[in-house]
Amino acid sequence: MAHPDRVLAAYDAVGVGGTLGSWGWDVGDGPWAGSVDDVVARQQHVLDVTERHPRVRGWVTLVGHDLMSDELVARASDLARARSTNLTFHISPSIADGAAYGRRSATRPIVHLGDLGVLGPHVLVAHAVHVDDAELALLVSQDVAVAYCPWAYLRLGQGVGRAGRHAELVAAGGRVALGCDSENAGDAVDLLRTATLAAGLARDTGHSWFGAHTALELATIEGARAVGMDRDIGSLEAGKRADVVVIGTAGPAWVPRSPDPVLQLVWASDGRDVRHVVASGRIVVRDGHCTTVDVDALRGEATARQARILRDAGLDPRPRWPVEG
Repeated sequence: MAHPDRVLAAYDAVGVGGTLGSWGWDVGDGPWAGSVDDVVARQQHVLDVTERHPRVRGWVTLVGHDLMSDELVARASDLARARSTNLTFHISPSIADGAAYGRRSATRPIVHLGDLGVLGPHVLVAHAVHVDDAELALLVSQDVAVAYCPWAYLRLGQGVGRAGRHAELVAAGGRVALGCDSENAGDAVDLLRTATLAAGLARDTGHSWFGAHTALELATIEGARAVGMDRDIGSLEAGKRADVVVIGTAGPAWVPRSPDPVLQLVWASDGRDVRHVVASGRIVVRDGHCTTVDVDALRGEATARQARILRDAGLDPRPRWPVEG
């Protein structure tokens, strides 16, 4: 996030929890580029502003890919360990990272990071679509978590159907969480749609054991384990946060009712069936409507800002479809 303080305020306004990070890299140019000291200082700021927050954890957050020097990723890993938090970065959603690391270090990205000593249970890598056997083994042996965002890989045509090994990682005991990526890559932020796709891709590539129940676990308790928060969230248990999502079953996706509701939830339902959401004991969605945000006002503001940004950029905001004759 470019403005972590403002994002933290938004968390509080909505009433939900999560993790918070501010991107950084020290190779090349860009809005989050800087020296190693600059990037590390930005990470320390995020950890400081979230240090005592009851629902939001600050994470050390790098862009990843081949945009982080060995010094930066080593210092970032040390910082995460010293502050008892996590380090996250992107790696190998496409074949480009493997090629870049091959030119730079003559080895695969995750192998190179393992050689640097930066991997461990405090690390969550996003994507890891294109990994070889050695990298897969390292992810498991070093207990590195992986955020799996299959819609983004399909949307961007990154080869997950032919190269993705996330089901193998789950079978080997690796920590995997389902993710939606940001809307500029994965479009719909809907974890149930993601669970459906994850199960479908796995089964279509020969992993018949990976079905609705496995996908739901990755979306709940296994996802919480991947982000190191399974003691607090991910399942309905005494002593955990009162985080509850209530799914409505009145729609056509639920008729007739299956004797196994998990099958129906994953294969037939999606986020539009969510009726109520409780976050840390506070109702933030009731009867399908957010209770903490004026959604109509926000929709109007977002639309107006989009038009201004497109106009300032010299782009035509008119839809490209349908095409008039």
